[in-house]
Amino acid sequence: MSSTKPIVYLIQAEDEFSAMQFIASMEKRLGEEGMAILNVQRLDGRNIQWETLHDAVMAIPFLAARRLVIVENPLALVNSDSAQKRLITLLEQVPPSTALVLVEKGLLTEPKEYEKGKRHWLESWVESQPERAYVRQFRLRREAEMVQYIFERARQLGGAFSRPAAERLAEIVAEDSRLAEMEVQKLLNYVNFERAVEISDVEQLCPYFEGAENFALANALREGDGRQALRVLRQMLSDQDALLIFFSVVHQFRQILLAKLALEEGQTPAEAVQTLSRFRISPYPARLAIEQAQKYSLTGLRYLYNRLSETDVAIKSGESDAEVALETLVASLTLRPTSD
Repeated sequence: MSSTKPIVYLIQAEDEFSAMQFIASMEKRLGEEGMAILNVQRLDGRNIQWETLHDAVMAIPFLAARRLVIVENPLALVNSDSAQKRLITLLEQVPPSTALVLVEKGLLTEPKEYEKGKRHWLESWVESQPERAYVRQFRLRREAEMVQYIFERARQLGGAFSRPAAERLAEIVAEDSRLAEMEVQKLLNYVNFERAVEISDVEQLCPYFEGAENFALANALREGDGRQALRVLRQMLSDQDALLIFFSVVHQFRQILLAKLALEEGQTPAEAVQTLSRFRISPYPARLAIEQAQKYSLTGLRYLYNRLSETDVAIKSGESDAEVALETLVASLTLRPTSD
């Protein structure tokens, strides 16, 4: 990347969590939070017009040197050769006072093809504009890469992992960077940053066993049954730690969301089991997750997973203890049925 600030950023978000962290860091660099909010605009290429995008990128920053325009799914606007030319023309006209961030979910070029030198046309344009544009791929971390990430993230936070512990946690989280982040912080807090996290800590605090899952809480949340959800939660709290319950719920809904995404792609349940196996989910829990996934809408699951993320932040920031946060989560989710 050039020493001057790029104007157009092309973000390829196979690992959506890491990509969103990168964009969040860009927002922080805009200045004080109150002013930054006034200079950040988010758009989705699936539901905007060209005029909206043009006006957004040409707008003048408000009492700041720069504004940030984040466009998810920008290629949804490009449905013809003329639209492709129109987008490139617009990218060439974006003023330096705007940082235009184009976020595409997934990779534009398959890794094997990328290594051969092949590029999507948008990647090719960005690479031809080194002074103006910047491209970054956020690929899923796999196996050894996830182990290294766990080591590095622990170091950044002021803690440490033994190699067996990092390898075991990498097996558990598979390619899920968001889950890895949550687990690393949880485990470092558990050892109070006084020693390295050991494999016994991981196995004690990350009990993602292969037995039958208890979907009573998930069912109550899906049906919007607040009374039943709270009843199940309080029964669980009577003999389980609230933080462990929360992370178990996150793990459970992660499996359901992965299953739903596979089904949305048109996969049969048998094919979905194979897909989930790539995330180190064994056939039996995979089949249970697929059964549950058919009871949810994708919109509802994404909403629920976002609320879990918000709850995680509230717990870690000390804004709420785990038990109160869980009850608040249940109450908020049952006010909005997740099957909608």
